[in-house]
Amino acid sequence: MAKPAVHNLAHMARQAGYQVLTAEQLRPNRWLLILKDSDDQQIALLAQARPLINSTDVLDLYEIVRLRRLDRGILWAIDGTFSPAAHRTHQELANGQIRLCTALPPASKLEHIDAQSVGAAIKSSL
Repeated sequence: MAKPAVHNLAHMARQAGYQVLTAEQLRPNRWLLILKDSDDQQIALLAQARPLINSTDVLDLYEIVRLRRLDRGILWAIDGTFSPAAHRTHQELANGQIRLCTALPPASKLEHIDAQSVGAAIKSSL
């Protein structure tokens, strides 16, 4: 996937069943969307279009969720992967609020899918 525009990401989020509350492009390869799922949970979606997502990206999302008092966060690696350091940081935080994904999970299934299997589950259904 080429680097999407913010309206493309908002459209994909709506197709996955989320209500888009806000959407902004933070950098040429980074976007922040605040979503609401089917359970009225507010979720920060930090989408990154880079080959390798690292631990600072996980910490950035964690801080966004914490400071804005949101229910959860999703770090979406668009056409990328997570570094071992990103996985370690995610495990260290291990509070259930942050998910690492290579594909956007459906809103209705977010709470039932393990973070490691999200990308595989979505890609295998395509």
